[in-house]
Amino acid sequence: MHAEGIPVNKKKIGPRLIALAFVAPAVILHLSIVALPSLSTLYYSFFEWNGLGVARFIGIDNYIELFTSDRIVFKAVRNNLTYLITFMIAANVFALFMSILLIRITRGQKFFRTFFFIPYVLSAVIIGRVWTAMYNPYFGMNILFDRLGFSFLTTIDWLGNPSIALFSVMLADLWHYWAFVMVLFLAALHQVDVELYEAAALDGCNKFQEFLHITLPGIKPTVAFIVMLTIIWSFLTYDYVWVMTMGGPAQSTELLSTWMYKNAFISFRAGYASAICMIQSFICIFVYLIFDFLKRRGLDA
Repeated sequence: MHAEGIPVNKKKIGPRLIALAFVAPAVILHLSIVALPSLSTLYYSFFEWNGLGVARFIGIDNYIELFTSDRIVFKAVRNNLTYLITFMIAANVFALFMSILLIRITRGQKFFRTFFFIPYVLSAVIIGRVWTAMYNPYFGMNILFDRLGFSFLTTIDWLGNPSIALFSVMLADLWHYWAFVMVLFLAALHQVDVELYEAAALDGCNKFQEFLHITLPGIKPTVAFIVMLTIIWSFLTYDYVWVMTMGGPAQSTELLSTWMYKNAFISFRAGYASAICMIQSFICIFVYLIFDFLKRRGLDA
């Protein structure tokens, strides 16, 4: 068949080539900075390599060491799980609570959104340095506590005590992170039909019942998305710990990401660091596949 003297197949080739031309830069960029480095990381995880010299193939020895004899890896995973639980409860619940309060404000809502969101747009390095200075026992918060009369807080070494160092770092990260989640919740809350609340009020429902039976079901897809992000980011977090403690003291704040960095660039064990990186990647992929499966089963319905 021909149309206006041009074969049908030739008419389709033109738009396809144009579409491929537009997509090609993104594909090339993705292959260059994501796909190829990921494949090379998988490749070098089976080698003993210092990052510069000749790599020596050792099979799965890096993974055997990782799962059997590296105690720091288990400590790092435990710290990552602590990060996960803390952010899942503290950051997400607080962000949801604040978003419900903000959506009820009729005047100045944009100002409060902007004001609360400012920490998220600041550099993690700057925030980490500022909070490190605040935790300094000689001129930081301890001096303020002493002047306010809270003498029992003046002897705390916030970043030097292995028992509380991780929570001190997480507090700085929480201060930065929660507003991002709040914005996501606000966007979801605006999509909930207001008439449902009016009908519930006529039926005599209280605020908690409205939240339980209208708000939560209405924002369920956003809640699932935030939970997935929190799990993945908790296993990928790096910046605040490295800036504030570098995994110390006594590796009490060590995470998978910081331990991977130390093996790659301090101990020059790039092959072993690649194995740690692959474990991180598998965890994130596994989490994504679980949520994708739940989504297909109606999680977002």
